Amino acid sequence: MISFDAVPGNAALKESLQNALAGRFPQTVLLSGDDADGLQSLSIVLAAGILCENTGGRPCGACLSCRKVEQGVHPDLIVIDQGENELKVDLARRIKAENAIIPNDGARRVTIIRHAQNLNPMAQNALLKELEEPPAYAFFILTAEQPDALLQTVRSRCAKFALEPPRATVPDEQADAYLAPYLAALAAAREDQMMLAALALEKLARHTLAGILGAMQAALRDAVFTARALALPPLVPVLHEQTAALARAVPAERLLACYDFIGELSDRVSRNAAAAAVTCALTSDVYRICFQS
Repeated sequence: MISFDAVPGNAALKESLQNALAGRFPQTVLLSGDDADGLQSLSIVLAAGILCENTGGRPCGACLSCRKVEQGVHPDLIVIDQGENELKVDLARRIKAENAIIPNDGARRVTIIRHAQNLNPMAQNALLKELEEPPAYAFFILTAEQPDALLQTVRSRCAKFALEPPRATVPDEQADAYLAPYLAALAAAREDQMMLAALALEKLARHTLAGILGAMQAALRDAVFTARALALPPLVPVLHEQTAALARAVPAERLLACYDFIGELSDRVSRNAAAAAVTCALTSDVYRICFQS
């Protein structure tokens, strides 16, 4: 049965969309996020909610309209998905022509444009009027993995909703292999050994490196818990020995500052920071935060 439960996580976003569906829902929506599959699922559920015949929670998943959306046969749901191909002005004109026709089944029509960042500038400009003042029955859902690639004039005409960034995770054995030497060197205030351990991270895939940095933040949290004598279960039990050593060697306030810095470094990694810059940050910058005034 089609429902928001089909979209993992994103509890706050789903609640916001459900609340909006209960009132006057915006006619032009931009859904953004790194997870293309998540955007695809969310756009279909949202379309079902807009077209749902139920007067209560939407989508209900049980009415004829919801069932047609789930089966992919709803005549008033248009899905534009050309993968990574450029979306040209002829497509924009076709969308406008299709939305000039009143809906078949009910009072609304929904057009989903996936990978909307691939609309070329001419196509985006051709759609501006339609997005700003659509017919009363027409609703648009644009999904974009790179929303900033859309013209500002398009983005400004959309109600914006963003998926939570996917949480990068790594198995315990990987966290132990990469982080145990680094955290031990940090606890010993050995900047040279910190660099050697950080160099081992340079060849990791960006997603894996993001997971390692996330595990490092969790380990730093454990060290703060220990330093402040908080009887809380460790977030990374496999690194208990190293986090205990850190708690003895570095004041809690500096560990918290280091935690914040690793968060900033994760943001840089997500924006394709150079591997050498990450190594430098994990060596000199972290050493300075923990041990220098």
